[in-house]
Amino acid sequence: MKLVFFLLCLTVASTAVYALDLPSLARRERARRTAHAGKPVRSFAEDDLERYRRDRGTDSVPLTPPAAPRPPPAAPRDLTRERVHWRKETQQHEREVAKLEANLKRLEWRLNEKRSKRRSREWLTEDPSIGLLEDSIRALSEERRRLEERFRERARKDGAMPGWIR
Repeated sequence: MKLVFFLLCLTVASTAVYALDLPSLARRERARRTAHAGKPVRSFAEDDLERYRRDRGTDSVPLTPPAAPRPPPAAPRDLTRERVHWRKETQQHEREVAKLEANLKRLEWRLNEKRSKRRSREWLTEDPSIGLLEDSIRALSEERRRLEERFRERARKDGAMPGWIR
C-alpha cells in the first residue's frame, strides 16, 4: 500500500515538473509539427494576445460569445377562433363516423338475417354471402378505426385542446 502511494506521488510530482516547462514543450511541439508538415507552424504567445487586445481597443476579451439573434415571438393564438374551427371539424368527423356506423349496422343486420335463415331451413348449404358480409364488416370497422386515429393525430399536431375534439 505504501509502495502504491509512493508511486502515485512520484507520478504526480514528475507530471507537475514536466508541465511547468511550457516553453520547452512549445518548442518541441513546433519542431514536431514542422517536421510533419514541412512548413513552420504559427503558435500564439502572450505578446500576440496583448496586440489583439490593443487592436480591439478593450482591455479584456469577452468570455461569452455574442448572443444569437432571437427569432421574433410567435403571434398569440386566437383560442376562440381555434375552438370554433375544431368544433366544426369534430362535427364533420362525427358525421363521417355516423355514416360508417350506419353502414356497419346495416351489414350486421343483413349478416344476422342470413345466419338466422340458414339456421332455420338451409342449415346444410353454405352461403358465400356470409363470408363476404363478414369481410365487409371487418373492412368498415378498420376504416372507422383509421379515421379516428387520423383525426386525433391531426388534432394533436395542430395543437387542439382535448376539450375541443370531444
